[in-house]
Amino acid sequence: MTETVLPHTFRRAALLSAAVVSLAVVAGCGQSSTGLAASASSSATTTTTTTTTTTTTTTPPPVTVTSVVDGRTVVLSSGVNLVLQGLAAPGECWASSAVEFATKTLVGKPVQVVGARLVLPGEGDFAVLAAGQGAARAAEGADTAIAEAAAVAKQAGLGFWGPSCGGLDVKPAPQPVAAPPQPVVPQPQPQPVVPQPAPAPPVSAYYANCDAARAAGAAPIYAGQPGYRAALDRDKDGVACE
Repeated sequence: MTETVLPHTFRRAALLSAAVVSLAVVAGCGQSSTGLAASASSSATTTTTTTTTTTTTTTPPPVTVTSVVDGRTVVLSSGVNLVLQGLAAPGECWASSAVEFATKTLVGKPVQVVGARLVLPGEGDFAVLAAGQGAARAAEGADTAIAEAAAVAKQAGLGFWGPSCGGLDVKPAPQPVAAPPQPVVPQPQPQPVVPQPAPAPPVSAYYANCDAARAAGAAPIYAGQPGYRAALDRDKDGVACE
């Protein structure tokens, strides 16, 4: 086998090329490792977990009036007994009419509860409505709206301001009515006794004969009568001038 001897210059060039290739490989590996490490660090630093929270809004059911205790106290669907502000306690005379009005106006209807007041959508404050119809009396110190509504009802004679109660909480007891005087019936007075005149004594008469007695209209003449005499009684039977 024959060994080939490379010239000195050629061998030197080959060694330089090999050294350059080795440096390039080492530099590439170092750069790749550094890039991967930086990328991993950046990913770990910037990774953020996003949590989405969904809020569910539930609309509460509307409040309604389930029953009426009296003209100013009601029971709500929430179970609360609400005494309405601005209204006086119902009087004995108009308590039943107050319950009737509140029942017709409120029961089963949705209401807005504002403090101790009830507001009917589209109609307004119930206390003002009741006072304006004479179905409730404004309490002492009630606000202007309620007091003015009550004044209008009083002026118009509505509800208990009218003849049914006359604006009173307790209707006065009826006054006994005096019996009309009985007419005096006059009693019949006894008739005065008129004394009868005494019979006139018989008038004496004399007839010369029966023709004279007949002419005077006295015939026949009975015994005891004026003008009777035995001379004119022929048959002596007590009758003359037969």
